[in-house]
Amino acid sequence: MTQPTHVRRAARSFVATVAVAAVLGVAGCSSDDPVKFKDGDHTKPVDEASGRDFAEARLVPERALDERQLAASAETIRKRASAGRLPVKSVTVRDGALVVRVAVKPSGDDTRQRLAAIAHTGQLSVRAVTAVTPYPPATGGPGGTAAPSGGPECGDPAVPRVDDPAAPIVACDDKPMEKYTLAPAVITGTDVAKAEAKASLQGSGGWEIQLDWTQKGQAAFTTLTADAARREEPTNRVAIVWDGRVLVAPMVRSAIPGAAVISGTYTEADARQLAGTIGSGMLPAGFRVESFEPGR
Repeated sequence: MTQPTHVRRAARSFVATVAVAAVLGVAGCSSDDPVKFKDGDHTKPVDEASGRDFAEARLVPERALDERQLAASAETIRKRASAGRLPVKSVTVRDGALVVRVAVKPSGDDTRQRLAAIAHTGQLSVRAVTAVTPYPPATGGPGGTAAPSGGPECGDPAVPRVDDPAAPIVACDDKPMEKYTLAPAVITGTDVAKAEAKASLQGSGGWEIQLDWTQKGQAAFTTLTADAARREEPTNRVAIVWDGRVLVAPMVRSAIPGAAVISGTYTEADARQLAGTIGSGMLPAGFRVESFEPGR
């Protein structure tokens, strides 16, 4: 969560919600529709129309896209920005890329990172866990520098890894602390009817993301969790995978006939960003921030 900026700090758990206990708890080529600005984001007015500092970012796709795909991607980025309260004023298609006009703080670093996070492909899958191994870093001996020991799938958490839903995969969680062998996907992002960020009611003060399934998705999720509950540890776990990395993979004690809630130490901004990215669907390709310059 691509992942949200701070998703690496999220705890690994999700809980079921059912109707009775729901409160306990988931275009055209350009768009100049303004996105509502979050108060307090900026301090030095430059743009006379908005009283905000602006930057212009160029997002380049990982592979060539046609005009229709670029137009759809522009609309998806705009929706993700709005859901995550990222102050994007416009997203336009220009020379095979997307040009995003976005309000920034004086440094612009946080805004650039959040923009990069919503520009990942955004592929969601839910899979049965078939094996789990610890993923400690290798120390390299006395005085050595810690280095990853789990292979390329346990590399930089900021690097998205789009996986094949029809195939088994090996993936790591986003700390990373565990390495998972996962069965082919039972559920994908198309099976999510709604993804919503909510303040946790568990007294933690954090935020969580509730995933409500389509009818087909709910049937598959209930069957998947029922099967997991009958197995021994660690194969009694179900993983929610985001761009090839495991967000959560908790043990399942019984069938879950309702929504799933991804909970942990998410901030409001992180939860809204992840929920908005899940709810907006996949991009045809990931995008990278090629440039990020002060607006003119």
